[in-house]
Amino acid sequence: MNIKRSPIPFLIAMFTTISLACAGLSPAPTAAPELIYTATNIPNPLPTATATTKPTNTPRPTRTPIPATATAIPMDLPAINAQYEVKVLYAAYFSKVFSGGFEYTPLYGGKFLDIGVQIKNLQPGSPLTIPWENIYIITPDNKAWYPNFGGSYSPQNKEEKFDPATLFIYPEDVMEDINFSEVVYIRGIWATDGAKPATYLFGFDTAPLIEVIID
Repeated sequence: MNIKRSPIPFLIAMFTTISLACAGLSPAPTAAPELIYTATNIPNPLPTATATTKPTNTPRPTRTPIPATATAIPMDLPAINAQYEVKVLYAAYFSKVFSGGFEYTPLYGGKFLDIGVQIKNLQPGSPLTIPWENIYIITPDNKAWYPNFGGSYSPQNKEEKFDPATLFIYPEDVMEDINFSEVVYIRGIWATDGAKPATYLFGFDTAPLIEVIID
């Protein structure tokens, strides 16, 4: 399955036109359409960011390693393999995103899909480096996309609880690789068509896919 950057156009500065590159997995994808961006000024001071409410924690099942399969894990359960335990903490649509002093809005009635995730390294001992190209969603039309925005935080104390909805996010062209040894929280944002109800699949590196339902 090809993993590509999201093709939904959204607003940014100075009428710049760029083409989003596709990942090199087979089969070859159709070419991603060019995106046209326009400027949107932000009022001063910037609007206060509103954190998404973190859902009540669901008790984890016994930690039994399972292989990655085509069958997705329900969102209220962690996805586990030999390397990772991945838990989606929240998923929600938003009409706007604020980053770096700019307001981003999907065109054509689309919505941003915001997903917050906790990842545990089940083989701690050496730091891991995960590129954002290894973090993706599969849309209902069976296409996989990189995030348009992302941010991460790795606490020094693995017992620290953190809400990834509060993470500052960066546009895809400046997102740095994710580095962690034991635990990391990530926030990924994708431009989508905003359909409801909709079922997405969230993927992190080699971990099993997680089913994300928006209704």
